[in-house]
Amino acid sequence: MSPYHCFYIRMAPEVMQQLHGYDFKADIWSLGITTPELAHGHAPFSKHPPIKVLLMTLQNAPTGLDYERDKRFLKSFKEMVATCLVNDPKKRPASEKLLKQHFFKHAHSYDYLVHTILDGLAPLGERLLKTKEADLLVQNKALYKDNEQLS
Repeated sequence: MSPYHCFYIRMAPEVMQQLHGYDFKADIWSLGITTPELAHGHAPFSKHPPIKVLLMTLQNAPTGLDYERDKRFLKSFKEMVATCLVNDPKKRPASEKLLKQHFFKHAHSYDYLVHTILDGLAPLGERLLKTKEADLLVQNKALYKDNEQLS
């Protein structure tokens, strides 16, 4: 997936249309579209080409979390995502209103998140290095296989 692909996926409809400009409500959309990506581990529509993603975003109802398929997620989480992914920016909440939702009001503290998620996690540099090494290994295997087939 190209870096531009991710850009199209997170772009609010009003940013894509470029008719009347946009404001901070485009960032609310980006929050709503990025959260399912973090929850699922992949971007919505990631299997489609960027131009199709652009058209789907403009023509279809917003993507989000499916209430049936995504039963493992809290109702308040699904509601927060749905609130952010309203096509009409005038109907999207400002951040102050969004922060009053149940999902944010009952979120764990910063200290809890640090101790349960980040403690024991290798430094970012080490994780990136391992990822790059794994990518190089895959590329080398592919090259070796191609060379083997040629001979």
